[in-house]
Amino acid sequence: MKRAVVVADGRLQVEAVLGALAAAGFEAVASASLVEARSQVESGAVAVVLGSSGEEGDPALSGLAGMPAATRRCCVVVVVGPGLATGDGMRAFSLGVDLVVAVADTARLGELVGAAVASKRTLVAPLDPVASAKLGG
Repeated sequence: MKRAVVVADGRLQVEAVLGALAAAGFEAVASASLVEARSQVESGAVAVVLGSSGEEGDPALSGLAGMPAATRRCCVVVVVGPGLATGDGMRAFSLGVDLVVAVADTARLGELVGAAVASKRTLVAPLDPVASAKLGG
């Protein structure tokens, strides 16, 4: 079972996010901080979900910059927030995350994260087979 960690910082309806991920087959756990979430990734979590305003410079996203590239290749980072358009690749790129999701699509989060993990596994495989293997299964 794939593990996902949700950073519970007050911007997300954590129970709804955990439920959507669990319904899609993820072992979903809540974390109090990005530091704790990074530890979860290093021990096998394949997805990190956090809430954000979706604005560049948002403090919720600042901790991502400190994650080494090797760690980031082993997970999908998802931002859920108001004013975000689900799947907006340009916004995701500008925020330094893998996927942005509108709050209205929280119920579909498990499906969206599952697809993002599968996609990243395929994209990372030629570059880093070890990271790709961590995203599999």
